[in-house]
Amino acid sequence: MLTEEQQAVLAAAQGLKPGQVLKIEACAGAGKTATLVEIAKSMPTARFLYLAFNKNIVEEARQRFTPNVRIFTTHALAYAWFAYTRGYEALRDIRSALRIFDLEPLFPKASHTELYGLLSGLKSFCYSAAKEPVNKDLMIIFKAAMEGKIPLTHDIYLKAYQLYCQPKFRNYDYVLLDEGQDTNDVTMELFLDNNCRRILVGDSHQAIYAFRGAVNALSRIKADQTLHLTNSFRCSQEILDRANWFLKRYADDRTSLKKMISCAPEREIAQKHSKSFITRTNAELIRRISEIQPADAGDFELLRQPELIFATAVSLLAIKNGRKQNVHPSCKWLTRFDGICNIKDFAEDCADLELLQNIKLVEDFGSALPELFERAQKIGPGRSDNSNPFPLVLTTAHSAKGLEWDEVDLAGDFAALCDLYDVIGQQVGKRKYTIEDFEQELNLYYVAVTRARLMLHDHTYNLVEYANAGQCPYDDEVQKLEDQLEEERRMPHETVRRGKNKSAKKKSSGSRKTSPRGRGSFF
Repeated sequence: MLTEEQQAVLAAAQGLKPGQVLKIEACAGAGKTATLVEIAKSMPTARFLYLAFNKNIVEEARQRFTPNVRIFTTHALAYAWFAYTRGYEALRDIRSALRIFDLEPLFPKASHTELYGLLSGLKSFCYSAAKEPVNKDLMIIFKAAMEGKIPLTHDIYLKAYQLYCQPKFRNYDYVLLDEGQDTNDVTMELFLDNNCRRILVGDSHQAIYAFRGAVNALSRIKADQTLHLTNSFRCSQEILDRANWFLKRYADDRTSLKKMISCAPEREIAQKHSKSFITRTNAELIRRISEIQPADAGDFELLRQPELIFATAVSLLAIKNGRKQNVHPSCKWLTRFDGICNIKDFAEDCADLELLQNIKLVEDFGSALPELFERAQKIGPGRSDNSNPFPLVLTTAHSAKGLEWDEVDLAGDFAALCDLYDVIGQQVGKRKYTIEDFEQELNLYYVAVTRARLMLHDHTYNLVEYANAGQCPYDDEVQKLEDQLEEERRMPHETVRRGKNKSAKKKSSGSRKTSPRGRGSFF
């Protein structure tokens, strides 16, 4: 049975006119896909196109939607068009990315630095809504890939679809764009460059992929009507109250924020139930793996492949040992530095938490890292010796997005939000810490909290702030975290990193102690 909010969305969708946009802000666990399914089901003669960036989301959607809905990733749609217009032969040599060596025949006199710059510019152009690049050399590369003179990439054929496929989506009445909070400009252009009835859905507070160049279409696209889904069918009210509190305190839209209400059925947690341990960084995940005894491996499971989790740490170890040829492909950019000391200076200047923690891993574990990697392979996804039907799933918050468990443990490496809020606009190392940087950390914490259905164990310093504000008991766990905090405060830091949390004092009326600086903070 649909809620009143879902019924309102259904009515609005049915009343859309060609060219209009309906925007749906859906909280964690709000059943947004189920709502889209009901929209399509209510109009069986209408033709729907459902688009999502993530292949897993698309595969799940195919199991749920009615036959009047065609379901694609944006890349799959572009691939099909490219094959139809140019033939599958043109798609034989596809790369995830071009290398500088691919460009040398086109620009034989260019230096490697100049070629790196062209690759970066090409990526930006392909993700943009621009009809042509500012740098004309980029169009030379683009056309060479289209003509088969150099390898084609997924980004290039998607951009070609945006530029050359006209008119778009003429066989559809509705276009549905899911996960609109983490998209890019080229996808937004595809969504808008047609005369269909358009429905955009997502959760602005789950935008966590800015580091990949993703943008929040929900905040950038002007809609004819905006509706909210605030009833969560996943989380208990206690868990939603925590998420509500931090969003109301720190979110950019806190003045107009809609409170999330639990519609999940009340139930006791079973003796055997699903559970996960969620970290902010891969580095913290590796530390957790180091604590697993070989005999207990069957009780744990990694969500991602160990190779991806260990890529940065193992690459840093290779650089430290003078073996740059062993660096993982995703970390080749690290080979530009003379050594690990220069990388550490760079990480501190950029306040790169993930990189700094991986450097600390290399310092702490050194030559033992390969052995930890072998241990991780025994608990990797798809392993055959799954002796426990309810293993403890180990994952980062980014990988956990879209998933849920009965019980969730949050690791202590999440940023202390009260600290980060204080330094917005300040210079940190060689860069200014921005409101966008802060929003990504707030959103990541919100995503992690709302993976829990029934039980949440928060080991971050955000728990101390929550308790100091009287939102939960100030117990031994909170006291332990605050003691660790005080020890950290006595450690020497640069001036910008020592700043007292003045705003937390002002905001936490009635709190017992000043809101703290925290583990996992950048500063």
